[in-house]
Amino acid sequence: MGVESRSPRIAGRVEELAILGAVIQGAAQNEPSAAFVHGEAGVGKTRLVSTACSLASGVTVLWGRCVRFGAVDSPYVPLFSALQVWLETAAPALVAEVLDAVPSAGELLLSLGGGAAESPVRLLTMLDGLVTAIASHQPTVLVVDDVQWADVASRDAMAYLINGFRDQRLAVITTYRDEELAVGNPMHSWLADLRRLPLVRDVRLERLTRDETEQQLTLIMGGRPEQRLTDAVVQHSDGNPYLSELLVQGLPASTTELPAELPAELAGALLAAWHGLSVSAREVVRMLAVAGRPSGIDDLTLVAAAFGIGPEALSAALVEATAQGIVVALDSTTCWFRHPLLAEVLYATFVPGEAAPYHAAWAKVLQAGTPAGIDEVRWQGDLALHYEGAHDLPACLEASLRAADLANRIKAIREEAVHLRRAARLWPAVHHEDNDAEAEVDLLERVARTTSQIGETDASYAAWSHARDLVDEAADPLRASRLLIEWSDKAWETGNIAEEPLAAAHQAVELSRGFPDSPGYAMALANLGDSEAWVDDLESAQRHTDEAVRAAHRSGAVEALAIAYDARAFAYSREQQSDRDSAEALRYALLTGDPSLIGSGSTSRSNYLLYRGRDIESCQVELTAFHQLLEAGATGDAVHLGGSASRWLMEMAELSEASVVLRECLSLTGPPNGGAKVRLGAAVLAVRRGDVELARIHLKRAKELIPSVEVRPSLEAPPILTEYLLATGRPAAALDLLSRTMLPHSVDPRVNDRMLMWGARAAADLAQHARDHRDTAGEKAAQARLDDLVQLRDTIAYPPFEVLVPEDPIQPAMKALYLAESARCRAEGPTADSWAEALDRCTAAGMKWQQMVATWRWATALLDEGDSRAVAGPLRAAHRIATDVGALPLQQRLEESAAVAAIRLDEPQRSLPSASQPSPFDSLTKREQEVLSYLVVGRTYPEIAAALFISEKTVSTHVSHVLRKTGTSSRRQVAALALRLNQTLPR
Repeated sequence: MGVESRSPRIAGRVEELAILGAVIQGAAQNEPSAAFVHGEAGVGKTRLVSTACSLASGVTVLWGRCVRFGAVDSPYVPLFSALQVWLETAAPALVAEVLDAVPSAGELLLSLGGGAAESPVRLLTMLDGLVTAIASHQPTVLVVDDVQWADVASRDAMAYLINGFRDQRLAVITTYRDEELAVGNPMHSWLADLRRLPLVRDVRLERLTRDETEQQLTLIMGGRPEQRLTDAVVQHSDGNPYLSELLVQGLPASTTELPAELPAELAGALLAAWHGLSVSAREVVRMLAVAGRPSGIDDLTLVAAAFGIGPEALSAALVEATAQGIVVALDSTTCWFRHPLLAEVLYATFVPGEAAPYHAAWAKVLQAGTPAGIDEVRWQGDLALHYEGAHDLPACLEASLRAADLANRIKAIREEAVHLRRAARLWPAVHHEDNDAEAEVDLLERVARTTSQIGETDASYAAWSHARDLVDEAADPLRASRLLIEWSDKAWETGNIAEEPLAAAHQAVELSRGFPDSPGYAMALANLGDSEAWVDDLESAQRHTDEAVRAAHRSGAVEALAIAYDARAFAYSREQQSDRDSAEALRYALLTGDPSLIGSGSTSRSNYLLYRGRDIESCQVELTAFHQLLEAGATGDAVHLGGSASRWLMEMAELSEASVVLRECLSLTGPPNGGAKVRLGAAVLAVRRGDVELARIHLKRAKELIPSVEVRPSLEAPPILTEYLLATGRPAAALDLLSRTMLPHSVDPRVNDRMLMWGARAAADLAQHARDHRDTAGEKAAQARLDDLVQLRDTIAYPPFEVLVPEDPIQPAMKALYLAESARCRAEGPTADSWAEALDRCTAAGMKWQQMVATWRWATALLDEGDSRAVAGPLRAAHRIATDVGALPLQQRLEESAAVAAIRLDEPQRSLPSASQPSPFDSLTKREQEVLSYLVVGRTYPEIAAALFISEKTVSTHVSHVLRKTGTSSRRQVAALALRLNQTLPR
């Protein structure tokens, strides 16, 4: 459905077809994957994908096309159009069933008469629900063609689908042009993020070889071409399939050479078919090129009439252009070019100023339209571009601002930002005489805020910089102060300045000091206090934020109150006063409705709760704000909160919920700091689920976003990087990392404490490895490295594992874990009691992940000490949680401990997998392998006899044979050997 009916024959592309075939076949086998097909324009990307889909049977194909035009398209247009085709062609009963599964779909599909547009994020989840529901009925291939022209929301939706791959019967295939992606194009980062995923295949199409071009010409011309003709085509097209097709279109198979009048340049070859049209048809086709997107026949009729072309002449021209393969009917009322490249080349044939009358005609036609909702945003955007093409810059500016206002009203922030940027670009040309700098600064501030909200921090920084240049400090010191604050904050975020901007903060206060009752003065003081707190000058921070709160109350401005209380909560974060301040910061932020203030106010409240050990409440605050900001379309601020909340969800072993949050964040564009925080969270999730390669990919991307990721305090990266290093068997590297990053994170002692616990864990792993290899020197070196890290932590102002309030359960739990890991490192005596204490503390704190780790370590310690009586219950509970959340590495460790302790956790595997190298188990019979599998999970003789329907005496005989053949002397010894050699795995 949704794919043009084409012959499955295609020249060459054997390997590429095989790759796409495998991707589509995977969808039929509940193995979702994606393929990104790319190459230059005309290389055959669409034909390849169409052919691959035609060759597949028993699949639903949803085909969406992106079109190029300077204006912003409605969000999700290619996905929406693909679903529209499916809706119109699928069986009514199936449509009803799918829509029942996604009740809100009626708001999305216009054919259902949906009402007002929903926010982009809600549309995203509805699209996901619809595609998933369709795929639940039949394997589904979602194709998005020419994704280089897709609106950002559509790319976000594709990222959302791909990041959510589990066991859906879904394949996602996109095509895009390489040459469209200039340096700095935001699609580069989108592609980089998704290409790294293991379920994404990259398919680059090169130009056809001479032999493949000959094969293509044979298919087109109905017979093998003459060698000279093939040579001439290759010379002109250089193997580009589309250009080759244009060159021979209409030529019989007996043709020996290209016509002499054919242009020598490739651009001329591209226009050859157009030059063959009648004069009126060429004129109509050029009118269509000016439209810039697929156009309705009725609108084209009105434009043509303005140039003396009547309906009958227009119809004849379109029939002629269609017959020549230039224009295609997309449906009964809309037409466009068969290949978008032709529209571009045709538009380029206009000399400067020649296209202006056509743009004016299109603008006049569009003016008569009355679209509503989200389509009005696109309509105004189209108007703006046609006005600009007609050199009517005032009308273009007006339409751009109107489109931006409409986009803001429906919370389409990305579209708002694009229209505002165009307006800012036009403003100087339109208002060069009235020199209205104040209004221009207002516009630039709006540009800066919207681009910041969607994560385009460089554009935001540029807008703040330009706005600063336009303001005279002497004439308007308050505005200059506020702009300086915004500029310095964005300069730090984008890396344009390396350190906390204290000098700019002091300057902003001085600029506003003459207005002590103004909101600007309160905000400048708050900004200064916040900067001082970040560099640990708490005395100054508290003095300035106290003054900021008083000034904010004098001003009565809600925004100033939110900012002042937020800053004071940070300055007093270790004191009880932070409770009221953080609550007030969030309350006032919610009153403003400003997404950025809601984000910072929520973070302030969350931090207060974290410092008191109320992690669950803290996480709930962040999740609530995360969803509020998503609904508001403020994805940049949402990404920060989502990345932070996901970490606490994982500490509570809520891996599935963390995965949902991270999946949404990974599909959105956020600022570098927020993006890095999300990548770090995704790395933890991957490690805990046993996919260290995916974790490596996420960590690499985090470092690309923030090169100083290790030492940036707001990211709290060292514990995460340490967990990854330990998962990959590199405890020494983990200790190196913690040693060089401890002091840069001293602004938050609780982070230092987590680093110390992870350092003890790394040192314990290193010492254990040395003991296993009887390396006494290595063991002592590991212990010494832990001592060094402890001494480094002691240089920080606040004592390790300090508890600010008696009811804090988190710090005692972290301390207990640290002490237990230290005891494991030093091995100076039994450690079971230390691990029992850590287990109790983690259970009381709700730290389920560390609770499972402590359970495993406790069981191991008890077994080493010869006492396994008490571990059965905790092991089963921890194993159940690890299994439920998909924490495979921890699950396997718990199973190993249970097996050694002869504790039954699960049914065994009935046969042993074959080893890749000879092992003591190779000579076991099938029955002996079955008996061994039960021994490994701790079954008794009676239990084995009952399971295998044999006598206990027979079980004893088989066990004796197993011990003899493997050279072991006890059931426990043979079970341990099997586990070490991976000879059996519990089911």
